[in-house]
Amino acid sequence: MDQVLEQHGYVCQGGCYRVDEPNEDALVFFCHFGVTCVILSHLLGISPMVLWHDFCAAPTSVTSLVTEDRREDTAIFHMNAFCDTAHLYANDEPPAFAARFCETFRDEAQRHD
Repeated sequence: MDQVLEQHGYVCQGGCYRVDEPNEDALVFFCHFGVTCVILSHLLGISPMVLWHDFCAAPTSVTSLVTEDRREDTAIFHMNAFCDTAHLYANDEPPAFAARFCETFRDEAQRHD
């Protein structure tokens, strides 16, 4: 991930990114939940375990991050959407339940541990 970002002017330095070439490029990645969590953990500086165990991203959902240059030549990543499924609702398509477990254990129709 850092190599891709470096090609777009952002060089990882600890928990921040040095901005060599400021830009508003839009990078799009298509990946499964596990890989998404690893990428997010790196960019946001949090453990992937928190994401894997406490977050849920429905299939075909969209997660968005932006860079924020809070100081000159220094940027951080800010997640402004996680598991957005508005594109599904806009087309009267319900989000899949596939990424979730049952809300109540007695519900035999839904996924259990």
